Amino acid sequence: MVEFEDGHGPTNIRNVVTDSTVHYLVQIGVLNGELHLTVPPRAVAAETPLGLAEERLARSLLYQWRAEADAWDMADPEPLAVRWVHSRTALAPGAELGGRGDRVGTMAEALLGLDHRRLLILGGAGAGKTTLAVLLTLELLARRLTRGEDVPVPVMLSLESWDAERVNFHDWLAGRITEEHPGLPRVDGLHPARRLVSERRLLPVLDSLDELPEHRRTAVLGALGRQLGQEGGVVLICRTEPYRELVATQRDVLRVDSAIEALPLAPGDVASYLHRARQPSRAAQWAPLLAELRAAPDSPVSRALSTPLMVWLLRRGYERAPADPGELLDRGRFATAWQVEQHLLDRIVPASFPPLPPAPDRLHPPRRWEPDRARAWLSFLARLMNRQETAELAWWRLFGAPLPRALAAPALIVVGIALSVLIDLGLGAVGGSGHPFGFGTAVGLGVALAGLVRTAGQGWFGDETSTPRRRVNPLRFAGALRSAGRNGRLGRAWRLTVVIGGPPVILALVVLQLLAPSEEGLALVAAVLLSAYLMVALAAPSDTVDAATPDALLRSERTSVLVTLLVLAPLLAAGIGLMDWSRTHLYRYSQVDWSYPLATWCGAGATFLLLSPWSRWLLARCSLALVGRLPWPLMTFLRDAHRAGLLQRTAGTYRFRNLRLQQHLAAKAGPRSGGQEGQGGSGAAEVPAPRATPDGATTVATGPLADLTLPPASTWRGLTVRRDPDSYLLTGRVRAVMLAHWGPLGALLGLHLVRITVSGTWDRLDSWKPIVGVPALGLLVMLISLLRRRHIELHITDTFIAARTGRHRCRYEWRDVDEVAVRRVHLRGRDTPVHGIHVRPRTGAPLPPARWRGRDGWYLVQPMNVVRTLPPDLTEALAELSGGRWRP
Repeated sequence: MVEFEDGHGPTNIRNVVTDSTVHYLVQIGVLNGELHLTVPPRAVAAETPLGLAEERLARSLLYQWRAEADAWDMADPEPLAVRWVHSRTALAPGAELGGRGDRVGTMAEALLGLDHRRLLILGGAGAGKTTLAVLLTLELLARRLTRGEDVPVPVMLSLESWDAERVNFHDWLAGRITEEHPGLPRVDGLHPARRLVSERRLLPVLDSLDELPEHRRTAVLGALGRQLGQEGGVVLICRTEPYRELVATQRDVLRVDSAIEALPLAPGDVASYLHRARQPSRAAQWAPLLAELRAAPDSPVSRALSTPLMVWLLRRGYERAPADPGELLDRGRFATAWQVEQHLLDRIVPASFPPLPPAPDRLHPPRRWEPDRARAWLSFLARLMNRQETAELAWWRLFGAPLPRALAAPALIVVGIALSVLIDLGLGAVGGSGHPFGFGTAVGLGVALAGLVRTAGQGWFGDETSTPRRRVNPLRFAGALRSAGRNGRLGRAWRLTVVIGGPPVILALVVLQLLAPSEEGLALVAAVLLSAYLMVALAAPSDTVDAATPDALLRSERTSVLVTLLVLAPLLAAGIGLMDWSRTHLYRYSQVDWSYPLATWCGAGATFLLLSPWSRWLLARCSLALVGRLPWPLMTFLRDAHRAGLLQRTAGTYRFRNLRLQQHLAAKAGPRSGGQEGQGGSGAAEVPAPRATPDGATTVATGPLADLTLPPASTWRGLTVRRDPDSYLLTGRVRAVMLAHWGPLGALLGLHLVRITVSGTWDRLDSWKPIVGVPALGLLVMLISLLRRRHIELHITDTFIAARTGRHRCRYEWRDVDEVAVRRVHLRGRDTPVHGIHVRPRTGAPLPPARWRGRDGWYLVQPMNVVRTLPPDLTEALAELSGGRWRP
C-alpha cells in the first residue's frame, strides 16, 4: 500500500500479505526509517508420541497434495476466481460461508470457525470442487506446519473404496491411514490411526460421492449421518443434482454447518485469468478470444468456459503454437456450447502429448507418445473402468479385462511346459536321473508345499494378499516381524504366540532331526513352518510414512517374487534335502541325490511365480500390448499422463482428473438438451441408477445382472403370497444353489495345472482327468443342493417382521428397528454372493442368535437372491409397513 502527500512522492509504503504461506519475502528499494518484520510462528515438534505421529502424517500429506496441485496447474499463475456462495440444497441453516477460489485462506478460516467443522461443497461437473478441496487441504496443512496453529489434519480420500454397508466409517478411515501410511510412529505399540480418528485429530475430506452408484450414495450418506457423532467434522464433495435427489428421498441426511455451491465463472474473470496465464509471445493469437469473452458473455464459447475444467482444457489445448484459440469463434463449427466443450475434450490428449523432443538435461524426461495412440490407450482404460464400475485405475485390476482372463489358463499351461523343459535340462546337467519320470514327484511335492505356504500367508493377512501392498525390507527381519504382528488378522494372543513361539519350535524340530535321523519327516515339517513364518513376515506392509505410489507397489511385488524364489523355495528344498539325508542313515544309501531338492525348489519357485499378482499383471500387460490396447511401457505412460494433468494419483491408484473426461474418453458422453448448454460442463454421463419398468418391477444397475428385472413374488413357482392392507405373508418351499465351494475348487485347479505342467506330466492323459473332474464335482454339489427344498416364510406387518428358513426362525419388532435394507449376506466371516433383507436394531434392543448376525450391526431376516433387486410387491410391502424404515 502506497500513501502520497500533496501529490508528491510517497511518504509511507506498506506491504500487506494475506492468504499466503510464503517462506521468503523480498523487498528491493531504499529504506528510510524503521523496518518492522513480523514472522508467523513455526510449528513446534510435538513431544507426545501421538503428536509426533500427527505431525509426520501432516508433512506426508503436504508433500503428496502439493505434487498433485503442481500437476494440475492449480496455482499457475494463480487459482481461478471461482465464486462460492451459500447453498440451500443441503438443508444447512447454519453459517452462510462463501468466498473465492483465489482466496482460500479466508475460506479455511471460516471452515475452522464452524461449530462442527462440517462443510458441503456442491457444484456442477468440472466446477472446481476437487480443486477447492485440494487447496483447502494445503492451506490447513500449511497453517499447522508453518504457523503452528492447532488444526486437525485434513485427509483427502475418495469414497470409492468405502463399502458403507459393510464397514464402519471410522474403521474405514483408520484402515486407509494405516494402509497408506504404515510407518507412522507407534503409540503404545500400535499404529496411531485409530487414536487419531477417535480423538478427532483428523478432518476427512471426502470426494467422489456423485461417482458412486445410486444405492451406494444412499448408504454412504446415511452412514455418515449416523456414525460421525456430534463432534465429527467432515468436508463432503458432490455434484449438485445428485445431492439434491438424495436429500429429497432419504430420511437420514447428513447435517452440515454450511454448504457452498460454485457459481459459473464470469466471462470477464476468465478473460483476465487467461490474459495473465498466456505466453507473452502468443498475445496476438489470444486477443480475439479474450475480446469475445469481454464483449459477448452469452456467446457459445463464453457459456462453454463457465467451469474451471473447460478453462484448463482451453489453456492446455492452445498453449503451444501453432494452435490458434481464435478458431473457437467460428460459429459455423461451434454453434453451441456443447460443441465447444466436445472440441476442447478432443484436443486435450494431443495437447498433453505434443510431438516435441524432451529436454536433454532432465533426469527423467517424458517420452514422446503418438497422440492418436495415446487417446486410444486412455479410451480403453476408461471403458475398462466403466465396465468394472470404478473410478480408480489400478494396475492389478487390468487382469479383470476379458482378454487376460481368457488367456490365464492357456498362458499358465504354456509357461509351465516351458519351465518343465528348462528343469529337465538343468537337472540333467547336475547329473540326476532325469526329468520328469525320476523327479516329477519331487516337483509336484514342491508345488504342494508352496501352496501350503501361500495358504498360511492368506490365513494370516486375510484375502488382502491378492491385493499388492508395499512389503517390508527383507534385510530388516526384526521390523518385518513387528509389522506382521501388528497387521495380522488373528487375535492378539494368537499373533504373539506365533511370532514369539515360532522360531523356538522350528529350531527344536531341526535339532531333533539332526539328533534322530530316523525321524525323517521332522526336517520337512520344520522347512514348511519356517517358510510359512517367513512368508508372513515378508508379506507384511512396510514401515514407510509416505503414501504408496503405483510404481512403488509394482516394485514391491517384483521384490516379493524374487524373495520367494531365492529364500522360501530354497528353504522347502532344504527340507527335502534333510529328509533325504536322514534316509541315507536309515536305509544306508551310498550318497544323497541332491537333484531331488533341486526339483522341489523348481516346483515351489514355479508356484510362487505363476500364482503371484505380478505374474497376472505381466500377463495382462503383455496380452493387451500385443493387441495394441495398451503400450508396452504402461507405467511410464501413466506417469507421463499424470504429469500432463490427465490423471491424478491417490495412494497406489490413478484416477482421471474429472469424471467428465473419463466418460468422454470412454465414448459415453453424448449431446445434451438445449436447456443444459448454458451450464457449461454439466453433461457428464451419470452412473447407472435404479429404474422402474412399465409393469412396476424395479431393477438396480449393478454388475453383469444389472438389467435383470424380477417379476412379482406372487408369480414365482412354489411361492404363495397373501397381501392384506396391514400385512404381507410369503410362504413356500424353495431350492437354494450352493456356490461357496467354487473358490477353494478354483484354487486347487490352479495348483494342479502348475503341478502337471511344471513336473512334465502334462503329456499323460491321466493328469488331465482332475481338470474335468473337479468342475464336474462342483456342478454335482450344486445339483445335489438343488434337490433339497427348504421351507421359507416371510411375514411383514405394521408391528413386526418375521422370517423362517428351514428350522431357524427370527422376529424383529418394528419399535426395536432403526432401518431395513437389502444387503449382502455375511456368513462365517465371509461375504456370500447372495443378497437378503437385513435390519439394523436400535441400541439396547433384544438381538436374535449369532447365526443371524451380519456386518456393522445389521442382522439377517431372509436371504433372497444373487442380485440386489427385490420383487416389486415385496418392495412395496416393506415401504408401506415398515413405518419409514425401508432403505431402497
